[in-house]
Amino acid sequence: MEEKRSSGSGIPETLSGAESSSGQESKKAEIQAKVRERLLILQQLQSESEAVQRKIIELELVEAELEKTIESLEYFNSLDGSVEALMNLGGGVFAYVDVKDSKKMLVDVGAGVIVEKEVGEAIESLKKKKEKIEENVRKLGEILEQISSQAERIQAEIAELTRQV
Repeated sequence: MEEKRSSGSGIPETLSGAESSSGQESKKAEIQAKVRERLLILQQLQSESEAVQRKIIELELVEAELEKTIESLEYFNSLDGSVEALMNLGGGVFAYVDVKDSKKMLVDVGAGVIVEKEVGEAIESLKKKKEKIEENVRKLGEILEQISSQAERIQAEIAELTRQV
């Protein structure tokens, strides 16, 4: 099949079917390259999403641990005098201990610094830590939503490109 077109000089040019199909082949190759590029972006977004999800899980575990500690401290705060308690020695081993002063606790305030605090102060410190963790989980959730939206947009682009092939 031949197609005639003008070169601008008024002289008609003839295009063979082979020349026309090579243009289609190059367009197809271009589309396939765009699809591959978007698939790589999609894989990167998937990796980012998984990393954010792992961080959320880690923070939720810390939050649960803080909640248990707050509950234990509230129990200590309700007691008078000495208390018998179980102390975790690690490795699944516990020991019975007598807590002589259940109104004062040693609290890690960061950077390896431990400070003696009243139980109420310790509870407030842990509640503030818990609030910060909850805020970080919320922010990470928003980031996860943004990543998901980007991934959906990229998937739509890939679908549109594959329809053009």
